[in-house]
Amino acid sequence: MNTNHAVPPRQVPGPRGVPLLGSLPQWKASTAEFLLRTHREFGDVSRLKLGPQSVYLVTDPDAVGRVLKDNSGNYVRGVLYEQFRLVMGEGLLTSEGDHWKAHRRAVQPVFLRKAVTAIEPHVVTATQEMLDGWEDKARRGEPVDLIAETLRLTLVTLSRSLFGYDIRPAAGLMKDVVDNAVEVMFKHGTLGEMLPSWLPTKRNRLMARDRKVFNRLVDDIRAQHARTGEGPLMELIEAATDPATGRSWSDQEVRDELLTIYLAGHETTAVALLWTLLSIANNPGVQEELDDELTRELGGNIPTAADVESLRYTQQVIDESLRLYPPIWIYPRDAVEADELGGYPIPAGSSVLLSPLVSHRNPAYWDNPEAFDPRRFDPAAVKERPRLAYFPFGGGARMCIGAFMALLELRMMVAMINQRFRLTALPGGFVRYGDTSISLRPMSEVLVTVQPRDAADRGRRPLATTGRGV
Repeated sequence: MNTNHAVPPRQVPGPRGVPLLGSLPQWKASTAEFLLRTHREFGDVSRLKLGPQSVYLVTDPDAVGRVLKDNSGNYVRGVLYEQFRLVMGEGLLTSEGDHWKAHRRAVQPVFLRKAVTAIEPHVVTATQEMLDGWEDKARRGEPVDLIAETLRLTLVTLSRSLFGYDIRPAAGLMKDVVDNAVEVMFKHGTLGEMLPSWLPTKRNRLMARDRKVFNRLVDDIRAQHARTGEGPLMELIEAATDPATGRSWSDQEVRDELLTIYLAGHETTAVALLWTLLSIANNPGVQEELDDELTRELGGNIPTAADVESLRYTQQVIDESLRLYPPIWIYPRDAVEADELGGYPIPAGSSVLLSPLVSHRNPAYWDNPEAFDPRRFDPAAVKERPRLAYFPFGGGARMCIGAFMALLELRMMVAMINQRFRLTALPGGFVRYGDTSISLRPMSEVLVTVQPRDAADRGRRPLATTGRGV
């Protein structure tokens, strides 16, 4: 007699939640805290009930690798990206398949490691402009709002570097557009989100107005490029064609990619810079070691793209900030076919959440994970960890296209800021984050005082600048 029996699949653990809503109230109250708590209680793979939807939180490095690399074709941008498409259309962040491959291939050259060094003069000039403004604030005893300052800095840098366009006159308006986009892309469970886009609700009117604002900006950028030929990314986009038909990109395709690059490109770098500066300010020992390296390696000179390669501790500080505060902290995917992750069954059609924020605080791979310790990124320590225990830029074919550019910007900006100022967070401020699934931007302003360093200790190297608007 055959006594073999099929082994039932392992039951995925997770919070029970409440009838009908599941864990949706906890998710809406504080998404980051809810996910961190779920991982602590239920381990590397857990099942969340968010209303009618089942979502699997996956943090095991091997399972993360399966989703992002080994079986990436089975995991697509799905339900949780619907709100993103409302704002970004079919840009690099939201598109799939051949459309994504063709668009990624078309713009890739400007983001390669060797190519991004061309942004050096734009990083220097934009950072100097910001720091000169800080000198005025320091003299008047005014605090600096790090969110506003870093967002403006990275927006100006990106616009000049990739599009040859000085966006400063429209920076305030663009900040409003970006803020509104972040708000729209995060689902709040309101009635307005469920109504069709053609209804003239306040939300829909705001989205329509912002689209018009951005469309006018795109038209201006394209017109300037036609006149001047400046902007390396604009040159690639205007020359891009569909590999199947040979036709040029449509106006809508151009708009979608520009909006995606503007939003994703400057928002994430600004958020990373903010958390790095705040972490340095809150850790005097890190500040002292960073000062020693900058003095030793730069001698008071403005850093070049070549110089920052020697700033190893500075890079470790940035890496540690990206560990604790990854700007893109949730990667949603939908499983096309059934799969297995971390020994648990994942049904076809279900949603999977990868979260660098949660993975980067897993005590199985990070001792005392809440502490800020740049020495975690000493080469020997890095070799001991699984590759995808740390993935601030994602992984696999869809790893962030702007990773090299962002890291160069961060190293140069962190060095230049620390050469000229010490930052001190105002007392009594609690910085809350993790209430949206877009980026880890703090939920309120982050005010710091800026104290200029002795001018004799921060000499400047003359820099030959090139390019329009620099």
